[in-house]
Amino acid sequence: MLSFVVRAQQPASDEAVPVRHFESALHQVVPIGPHLPEPGVLRPDISEPGWSEVGLPATTPRAAVEGTPGNADWEMHWYHVRYVLPPTGASPPLAVYGARVQGGPVEVHVNGRLLLANRRNWNSQWNRPLYASIPHDAIFTSPGIDVTVDVIVGVPLRAGMTHSLATLWVGPAEEIRSMADRRTLMHITGPQVTSLTILVLGLFSFGFWWSRRKESAYLLFALVSSAWWLRNLHYHIDLPRSDAMHEWFWWATNASMSWVMVLTYLFAFRFHHRRYRAVERVLIGFTLLTAALTTPWMPVDLLVLQHTLNAIVSVFVTGFLSWVALRHGSHELRVLTATLWVCIVLGIHDILLVSLRITPESAYLLPYATLLVFGAFLYAVLRRYSGAIAEVELINASLEHRLGERTAELEENHKRLRAVEREQALLLERQRLMRDMHDGMGSALMSSLVLVEQGKLDLPSVAQVLRECVDDLRLVIDSLEPIGHDLVTLLATLRYRLGKRLEAAGLQLEWQVDDLPMLPWLDPTAALQVLRIVQEALTNILKHARARNVRIALSKAGDQVEVCVTDDGAGFDVAAMTSNSEGGRGLRNLRKRAQGLGGDVSFSSEPGRTCMTLTLPVQRP
Repeated sequence: MLSFVVRAQQPASDEAVPVRHFESALHQVVPIGPHLPEPGVLRPDISEPGWSEVGLPATTPRAAVEGTPGNADWEMHWYHVRYVLPPTGASPPLAVYGARVQGGPVEVHVNGRLLLANRRNWNSQWNRPLYASIPHDAIFTSPGIDVTVDVIVGVPLRAGMTHSLATLWVGPAEEIRSMADRRTLMHITGPQVTSLTILVLGLFSFGFWWSRRKESAYLLFALVSSAWWLRNLHYHIDLPRSDAMHEWFWWATNASMSWVMVLTYLFAFRFHHRRYRAVERVLIGFTLLTAALTTPWMPVDLLVLQHTLNAIVSVFVTGFLSWVALRHGSHELRVLTATLWVCIVLGIHDILLVSLRITPESAYLLPYATLLVFGAFLYAVLRRYSGAIAEVELINASLEHRLGERTAELEENHKRLRAVEREQALLLERQRLMRDMHDGMGSALMSSLVLVEQGKLDLPSVAQVLRECVDDLRLVIDSLEPIGHDLVTLLATLRYRLGKRLEAAGLQLEWQVDDLPMLPWLDPTAALQVLRIVQEALTNILKHARARNVRIALSKAGDQVEVCVTDDGAGFDVAAMTSNSEGGRGLRNLRKRAQGLGGDVSFSSEPGRTCMTLTLPVQRP
């Protein structure tokens, strides 16, 4: 028989045990029958004939369309390599490693001892490195005799099934474990990280789309990331052990690759101002058709053909997108198109790997290329988002400029309006002063002038008339003083004006003031009316009451303010005075003035005490 041996050089005493790789092996196919026995029942025998040398990695290419093995008989493919190490005393633990074994379950025998059998989860072996630790008791050592390690890898397959075995490595377990870990990182961990990263970005994009409900590109980005995560689901979980479930699982992951392709192109088309609906419908129809034709119910395996057709469609659509991007596409579309070409090249590499037409030492590159494509997606989305922000900022700047112009116009109009209002107020105040002087002092002067010309007024009467005119003029002037709507300040001015006159008449003035609120309606016109009411009450006391004391009290009663003018004079009959047309005219005038202010005047009188109460509202319409 053939003997395939790799002999390690005699290491020096301080040299480490070397790691050896095997680029060829002895191969034997042993028929088993319709039923596959349990692991370890069938043992390899290197002394039997039928062994032939094959190169490693060993592959049997997969056709584009393959028939299912059905109930074909099982056969065992044995691969034998021998690791020989010169006697060095105690050697470190050894291990065997291979980048990939595809096609069926794997058994590893070392020196006739079964070390590994993954019969229960062999469906997940397609992308995981082969690693088996070789214990010390499985290695036969004798003083002065070479250490021989016979490693035999068995792959049970049904007749006609394709498979592959990568180059085998044997050496110290620590170094071999490091090689297997690096391969695991490349084959499994890397795709897991990229697919989860893309899924998180997709969830963020979906949330952004949900908040706006306008940009379909964000929804497509989320759908692409979800479809890609489904495509890479076999990197995250062990494949189902049931044959039916296993077939449907692979159909779902392979069909999702077509949806990833279609959704990617639909997303890319959103970055062009024109919609190519016919192309989009053809892509969707193609995906639905391939998904239906590759279901497990089909009697043939169309996996390689399916991915090949995806690649062909991708080439044509990406070429069309490149033409659109170069002629009148956006910058985002050009970036997307460039990354799609990279993805197509690496996707073709993966098709060749899955069809076993290149060395199984290679890793599937599409997960990493897709990360590049999703990076371009993210760049395009962020660029569109930044463009939207810039557009909003431009609109805000324009609105701010227009607002500034309108504000300047309003300020100018407000200045003009204030000037008009000021002129109007001056005009109204001038008219009020003219009316008050005409109706009050002017009327009194004209009447007095007529009486003097007729000789009906003596000198004391003329002096009295002139004194009343001066008092009225002072009232008009006092009403113009800035009192800030304060009734107390207003009446204090009147007290100052009339104080000496009251003292000259022998009247003692008593002043009592409570804390009063401001009266918002107390403008100069209203102030003049209040002054005239109080002055009229004091004038009546001077003329008719023969009083010695006068008391003015200001107080708050609920939502009203009261001004009480009380004297200790002779008093009068309020009812008779009110009914008398001549005598009641003065009282009615006082009440009319008070009602014009929103208040009222009431009188109470008896010998020794007469009170006039002026009631004014704090707030009035």
